[in-house]
Amino acid sequence: MRMILMLGIMIASLPTFTSLSVTAQSESYRSQIFKAILRDRRESRKTSKRSETVVGVPYRIDCCPSETHLIHPRGGIARDGRLLELYRDHRTVQKFYQTSCKQETLNQPCRFIKRSYHDASRCVQRYSYVYAMVRDFNVSESFRLDYIRVKSGCSCELEVTVLEE
Repeated sequence: MRMILMLGIMIASLPTFTSLSVTAQSESYRSQIFKAILRDRRESRKTSKRSETVVGVPYRIDCCPSETHLIHPRGGIARDGRLLELYRDHRTVQKFYQTSCKQETLNQPCRFIKRSYHDASRCVQRYSYVYAMVRDFNVSESFRLDYIRVKSGCSCELEVTVLEE
């Protein structure tokens, strides 16, 4: 704040240039501004920018990391497992956001799980269904609005055996 105020005062005191020639006085002002900026930068390094009270910022780490991508599929899978063709022409391309498990974590044990459950856990791909303009694959029927399956996340799954009496 102090540097901005000082810089504003120095700039306001600069003479107005009516020609393109640079006078000795303007070079002096430029030099003073440059020195003031450097001096203020040095002083700010000496003082700590951190306040006395440290506030913790929450940082979230997934036990099964995933990544989100925008996809432009030509086909999809219906809720009943049929293969569908998505509507597409030279002006229209259907786009969807898809969240996939990272390749290195898919079907691997989950991170941050209690050791006794570590071997029984694994990261699995989750899916959801979204509307799209589709028709059955290799069939010349008209397009309709129906659901297709897209990847929607990665979650930790525990395989636990329950003993029955």
